[in-house]
Amino acid sequence: MHRRRILITGACGFTGRHLSARLADQQPAAMTGLDSVQREVLAGGQWTYVRCDLSDRDLLRSEVHRASPDLVFHLAGLIRADSPDEFHRVNVEGFRGLLSALRQDAKRRGRKIRVVAVGSAAEIGLAGVSCLPVTEDAPCRPDSDYGRSKWEATRLALAEPADGPLEVIVARVFNLIGPGQGTGSAPGSFAHQVAAVARGDADAIRCGNLDARRDFVDVRDAADAYIALARHGRPGQLYNVCAGRSYRIGDLLDHLLRAAGSRAPVLIEPSRIRANDVPDIYGDHGKVTRETGWQPAIPIHQSLAELLESVSDLRRAA
Repeated sequence: MHRRRILITGACGFTGRHLSARLADQQPAAMTGLDSVQREVLAGGQWTYVRCDLSDRDLLRSEVHRASPDLVFHLAGLIRADSPDEFHRVNVEGFRGLLSALRQDAKRRGRKIRVVAVGSAAEIGLAGVSCLPVTEDAPCRPDSDYGRSKWEATRLALAEPADGPLEVIVARVFNLIGPGQGTGSAPGSFAHQVAAVARGDADAIRCGNLDARRDFVDVRDAADAYIALARHGRPGQLYNVCAGRSYRIGDLLDHLLRAAGSRAPVLIEPSRIRANDVPDIYGDHGKVTRETGWQPAIPIHQSLAELLESVSDLRRAA
């Protein structure tokens, strides 16, 4: 990575923490992390952390001006929200505000700004999985409010004019997994519950549909893909960031239970099962591999082991 001024939105999130660590190892000149949470995990050294909600347009413009980035990784967004309007406010309008602030700063400095915007496989929906693996050309008809907001944001990114001040690349990431993952995903929820059972804080694992199959890519591999796209990706293009195969959700839970030496009962709760759940989805990462040389390197069993270790106290419990 060239010595640049780098801005990361969503810097304190699951991916943001891993991406910031990857970038810090490569020693770029100056890095600014924006996040809406009160967690100064990036303060000190080459990092500047700023608490900033992307929906605050005035503060956002001020912080973009202060950071004067050459490269932006846009990770910020909601995965869960109380309403479609909340998804739209943050995931769509927040991104629109970021693009506007970046355009102003690029014109002020008379230089282009490269932006890697992270999308989601949730944009695809049932319509896009009629032919597997999913390529970048698959039709998108998202089935959830989250997916619809991400698809609208992706369309904003891809609509950026080629002769404008921004070079925008979209990384459509599939399901993430890895150390430090929270409970908002199936693997993270499973790992936290398995650890709770091991500590004696729970007596069962509660889950939804275990037969669904998903493409899981390690968060550190994903971070490396974003960096590779920052270097070699083509503006105006969409790239799948994925493992290229699917795994049965229940098999991931079985692996975690075996690793913990647990025989906890598994309870299927109907409230956790979605009516329009895609039964199987996995992507094709051929495009990003051909154009940047990136490919996933961390095997699923390593991701699961390090996820469990990161959220549990199993060693002392044993």
